[in-house]
Amino acid sequence: MPTVPFGHALRLHRVRAGLSLSELSARVHYSSPYLSRVESGERRPNPELARLCDVALGADGALTGLVPAHGLPAPVGRRPPAVPPVAQFPSTTACPVTLPADDDTEDARLISHYALHLAELRRLAQRMSPSAVLGQVGTSVILLDTLGRAAHTSAVRRQYVELLAHYADFAGWMAQEADDEPAAERWIGRTEVLAAEAGATDLADHTLIRRACLALYRRDARGVVEYATEAGRRAPGSPRVRGLAALREAQGLALAGHADACDGALDRAAELLGTAPRPRPPALSVGSEVTPRLPALVGGWCLHDLGRPEEAAERLGSGLLLVPARSQRLRSLFTARLAQSLATCGRLDALVPVVDTLLRDSAGLCSHTVRTELRSLAVSLRRRYARPHMRELHARVTAALHCAGCAPPV
Repeated sequence: MPTVPFGHALRLHRVRAGLSLSELSARVHYSSPYLSRVESGERRPNPELARLCDVALGADGALTGLVPAHGLPAPVGRRPPAVPPVAQFPSTTACPVTLPADDDTEDARLISHYALHLAELRRLAQRMSPSAVLGQVGTSVILLDTLGRAAHTSAVRRQYVELLAHYADFAGWMAQEADDEPAAERWIGRTEVLAAEAGATDLADHTLIRRACLALYRRDARGVVEYATEAGRRAPGSPRVRGLAALREAQGLALAGHADACDGALDRAAELLGTAPRPRPPALSVGSEVTPRLPALVGGWCLHDLGRPEEAAERLGSGLLLVPARSQRLRSLFTARLAQSLATCGRLDALVPVVDTLLRDSAGLCSHTVRTELRSLAVSLRRRYARPHMRELHARVTAALHCAGCAPPV
């Protein structure tokens, strides 16, 4: 437990910096009365305020350390079982398929068909609810499992299993987007098993990055860093996986308030992704198609968590210019983070058109990750209720958090 209450420490650092409450208010964009109540102990500080005050007062993390951190020690047994429940994957042994013996042409055609189908599902996922897409994924998984069992050679079976692993990886992402973390964990476990069987080591290692992403949205900074560093350690021969792992590690370090280590991870990610070879066809690639553009965006994301919203807004704004319009989920996610940064640093005139774009582009995506960012944005907007146009904006953001048409996750 800290020996000095946060309010006392805040007042001490403010006085040492020679700032009045009004001057500190102008720097962190929280009202003077609110800051006064925090200093007196009437209001509990939140992690965002602690980070902003750390930067504004040059406290070098001392204030952030007094607020209960995201990422407390992870519960024992955080890593889920590698093999998902049998009920999640219906048995196909009762009705085995029969293919003509030694018909390599038919196998090649089917593998090509399902690879193209996965690429199309990825495109649909940029415009549709994850629940709708998951229904199609489940059907394909059953068929691919059946075809793999019927394969006449180990080489053909390996191709089916590898493709099935990529379907499972995609399903894990969609389950997370549908706010069904248990299903996401099961799909990730299934991906790891299948990828290992197929010898797809990059994809098997990438499952740790998927788990780090789940930890990120639980605000478990320690879990994010542990999973990401393990992914990087396991994949010494894959610059792409190591680069993606370094990006996720940076997000965990930023969440924990470790600025220098975060910068180091971002630099490492940019170097690795800059030297990574061109990925395989989109359906069989590991990570996003916009992976080379991610360091700028993730850097902006991290700056926001480190209490530097002005810099975050600049980095995110320039990074989003490089993301193609078709990557609608990723664009919406980072646009939501940009909106948060603009709200936090008080750039309200710039905030309105960004939120307009965000609400238009994210409508119908039913994205849990985007909604998580929207909830934080709604909290920031509530602090600006004195401005009528902010009240309207808050109402629109709050309305976007609810979608009556969402189907239950598969």
